Amino acid sequence: MIIWTEIENFLILYYNMRMHPLSTFPELLSFGLLAPFLLRLACGVFIFSIGRERLGKQYKVSSAVYAIVGALLVMGLYTQITAILAFIVIIFDFYTTRKTGALSQEKIVSYALAGIILLSLLFTGPGFLAFDLPL
Repeated sequence: MIIWTEIENFLILYYNMRMHPLSTFPELLSFGLLAPFLLRLACGVFIFSIGRERLGKQYKVSSAVYAIVGALLVMGLYTQITAILAFIVIIFDFYTTRKTGALSQEKIVSYALAGIILLSLLFTGPGFLAFDLPL
């Protein structure tokens, strides 16, 4: 009987771990499309603000590119293509800022986080409230 009880306890534990993963708030897992939406919105606003910052300087064309890419990310239009373009724009801005010597530790971290967010948007998709939801 002791062996059967141990096997039964093992099977119950195995079932609970497979069917009910240990999560503090399992109800929140149903909002899976909200995370890419928030990441897309934050990164779009960040890139748009870089474009507005460059608008006052001599970089008119790059400012327009930043503004368009940021607006496309905020709207969620062609998100995966826009994420690739935004990643290229972030790398370009990183190197141009590094060339001028005005690169602080905060900017390095913000560019790295924006790049990671853009790569995650490339793989996860647009999320909630976007024009290009996956079929």
